[in-house]
Amino acid sequence: MDLLDRYLGAIAALLPAAQRQDIVAELRDVLMNRIEDKEAQLGRRLKKDELEALFRDLGHPLAVAGRYGPQRALIGVELYPFYIFAVKVALAIAAFVAVIPAVVGAFTSDGDVSQAIGHAIHAFIPSALTLIGLITIIGAMIERGWIKTGEFGQWKVSDLPYVAPRKQWFRTTRFEALFEVVFMTLFALWWADVIDFPGSRGPFGLDGELQMTLAPILTQLHTPILLLAIGQALSGLILVIRPAWIRPRAVAEIVLSIAGIALAAVLWGQMPLVTFAGPGASAEDFVTLRYVADNILRVCVVVTVAICAGKILIEGWRLLRPSRA
Repeated sequence: MDLLDRYLGAIAALLPAAQRQDIVAELRDVLMNRIEDKEAQLGRRLKKDELEALFRDLGHPLAVAGRYGPQRALIGVELYPFYIFAVKVALAIAAFVAVIPAVVGAFTSDGDVSQAIGHAIHAFIPSALTLIGLITIIGAMIERGWIKTGEFGQWKVSDLPYVAPRKQWFRTTRFEALFEVVFMTLFALWWADVIDFPGSRGPFGLDGELQMTLAPILTQLHTPILLLAIGQALSGLILVIRPAWIRPRAVAEIVLSIAGIALAAVLWGQMPLVTFAGPGASAEDFVTLRYVADNILRVCVVVTVAICAGKILIEGWRLLRPSRA
């Protein structure tokens, strides 16, 4: 029984000292019964390779000892769905942080798309791995009770979002709202000149020989545009944190949409919004470029007004729907 003693000794070294003798005695009885049953079937003593197979069927010493440990999983079954959701959020944040500067850099520098993709991947991988590692550590600490969740477990059914039995059209998901929060936050920080993307000197300039000048109205509306971006980020944050707050979010979306339409109307009356210039060139040399940019901005304004008008109708309908439901 040298193999049996060696196998049980390896398991015993991994067991808690207080329970070691009882567990080893229990395992010895189980294995002896299996050996005796197997030898009775064969009518002879087991060979070495047959004993190896029998011990292998019970499991590696690490696995067997782990079955008797106080903690069997890094992230438990109940915490796992929250862990996966947090990982998805972390991947989305890492993607936005990596992709948006790369896209801005591709359009404001030499336009090298392959280099922009390389920069995005290079920035995404370490950020994603770092965030996932932190989430895993925090999840493991919560699983073991080292971090108390407090009132998080005292959730209420009344805080859950209303889900109708039939398909809901034009309903924003929490992931889409998170995208809106991240994007509008980055835009607000950039517009306030708090952060600076690669290849850009700020909200009113481009690197290189081609110089773009924005209309004075954009400088005058700097604060309203900033407040609108912050408000849109807060509206998305309502859906991410409190999805059951249908009415407050609907009111916020209606107010922001009305403000967006008013802002679009002011900008429409101040077209063109951009002019181009370059060393040794006159304004007439950039007529075509200015014409294209002007039409693109006009289309953007029209699309923005259409989206805002649609939001007013949809969110107005949602203000009445909960009371009927």
